[in-house]
Amino acid sequence: MPDIDRRSVLSTAALAAPALGLGIDQAAAQTSEGGAKPLAGKVALVTGAARGIGLASAVQLARQGAAVALVDIADPQAIPAISDYPLASPGDLSAAEEAIRAEGVDVLTMAADVRDAAAMAQAVEDVTTGLGGIDIVVTAAGVNVTDDTVDSFDQARWDAIMSVNVTGSLTTVLAALPALRERPGARVVLISSREGRVGTGSLIYSTSKWAVTGLMKNLALELGPQGITVNAVAPAGVDTVLFHRSSGGQPNEEQRAQMEDRSRASSVLPVGVLEPQAVGEAVAFLAGPGSAFISGSTIDVQAGRTALSLG
Repeated sequence: MPDIDRRSVLSTAALAAPALGLGIDQAAAQTSEGGAKPLAGKVALVTGAARGIGLASAVQLARQGAAVALVDIADPQAIPAISDYPLASPGDLSAAEEAIRAEGVDVLTMAADVRDAAAMAQAVEDVTTGLGGIDIVVTAAGVNVTDDTVDSFDQARWDAIMSVNVTGSLTTVLAALPALRERPGARVVLISSREGRVGTGSLIYSTSKWAVTGLMKNLALELGPQGITVNAVAPAGVDTVLFHRSSGGQPNEEQRAQMEDRSRASSVLPVGVLEPQAVGEAVAFLAGPGSAFISGSTIDVQAGRTALSLG
């Protein structure tokens, strides 16, 4: 970005900050070139943070200076209906903690189920006690199945996917809301999907992600007057265990090449399967000073596929 354009963006963000309740000194710290990182002094709570998009989001937030609380179920067999691939493990969560610590920020890890309101309330209490508050919430916890059609419909799969992807997102935000209200300019970022923008033939998962989009819109309406922005990120195929569920989450070279070719064929940009970092960078933008006036919106990280539909 040319220097004059960058200065313009930074000036806009600095002007936006007081409107959302940020102090002048804090806004300057967020936007000064060569000064503090833009999220220095902020605290982020990220669910589904042991790996994949959740971990990538946490890393990007940490690189911009935020302290990070990592929340994950951290139990590979915790949801029997999700059997195509293992959920994250305690080892995954420990490795995620080390990755965040390597960014030089404070980090807190918690094994908690986003479907459990009491567990999430306790997690929020632990974060506010341990890290001093919550400024940013990212709901990246999500599950999927391989066989997801009308003909293969299974109630247990429906209950599992909807309870994690939709109810879990809402439960997380509700638990964090008292803490967010204490922090001027707080941010909420929900992870939706391309499948929450168009029909894809994935009955339950697509429905759940459309619901996440609707949840984002309504939360943005209700929380906007309180200075809290709420947005979503909708990625296409991302190189995660969930994406590779048809091969047990660990594809061999041939399976990976097939998925790469399939993604490249459906992308507008000349790329294949996306790296989680691409989504994490969009999350960090929505958490940062440059998005102060963005709320109720979805950022599509889909290698141009949005150009092919009204979604």
